[in-house]
Amino acid sequence: MVPAGRVSASQEVKDLLEPILAAAVEQEPQKRTTRCPRLHSLPTPTSSTDKIFEYLAIWILGIMSLWNPLTGNKVPEPPPLHQTARIFQDEMLRLAPFSDMDAEARSRAAVAIVLPAWLAGTDEACHIAVAARRTFGRMLSLENPPSAVYTAAGYELCRITYDAFECTGPGRIMTLEHDGDLSVATITPTPLMQWSAEPVVFSARKGLTPEQMTEWIDSFAVSQKPQRVIFAGTGVDQPSFVEALQASSIKDYLDDQPPLPARHLLAFGAAQVAKDQLESQPDDCSESRECEELRRKADAISGPFRPPVPSIWPSVGVRHDEL
Repeated sequence: MVPAGRVSASQEVKDLLEPILAAAVEQEPQKRTTRCPRLHSLPTPTSSTDKIFEYLAIWILGIMSLWNPLTGNKVPEPPPLHQTARIFQDEMLRLAPFSDMDAEARSRAAVAIVLPAWLAGTDEACHIAVAARRTFGRMLSLENPPSAVYTAAGYELCRITYDAFECTGPGRIMTLEHDGDLSVATITPTPLMQWSAEPVVFSARKGLTPEQMTEWIDSFAVSQKPQRVIFAGTGVDQPSFVEALQASSIKDYLDDQPPLPARHLLAFGAAQVAKDQLESQPDDCSESRECEELRRKADAISGPFRPPVPSIWPSVGVRHDEL
């Protein structure tokens, strides 16, 4: 079992994130991609020249990490965490069950992180990634809301290799989240590779009336042309939100939702992603030399194996039938 759920953030974390959300609300749909080249904490560059030296330092650190095991030299300790990353790490260590685990136990824990769409592409998203790596001893993929609910719905995501499931995407998956007075629409292509940085397009609004909500939903849906819409959040059952949906252009998706509580979809998807990553490693899709030789002999007799193309899109996995 993988513990998952929404938790109440500390005031320090809220103070960090609230200005980012406030800046995102009321903006036109924004396209962002989270890319984090800084795997170690380095001083914030103040010019383009500093930026070049920063990337050079990262490259040198990467070479050292590969070279030192061969030479027997001790790999240097990574620099102290950035102050912001430290705040996020403290938050992670405060959460159960991680608060009761030592470093070795955390390194074996099944963990996935779902970032709000409005955090994509920000320095804070990268600080979260760095904090997670330092806390759990490995890189974690940063899920976005569409990829999380898509996983919760049981769809295959081709997370190890493109050939593993023969996906026929990408599709365009949209989530519509409603929590209290905050509504966020997000769309992304079907996630394909575990470490790829998939772009997201999102729009956020606060305090809309049903009429304004309908207008905003229609504007986003018309401009983004989703092929699948999934609702998530604690407020999707609110009468005012349901009224807005029923008057919108995506009302047909109301009857095509996963049979799971919308308030738990993101948490369930994150837990499933963590479980998949724990059970499925890149080595699972590779063969030993002996197996490769046997496969070559078999292919010489019967021809190379060609995985069947799914007859429907989106392609679905066995979990879809279980839900």
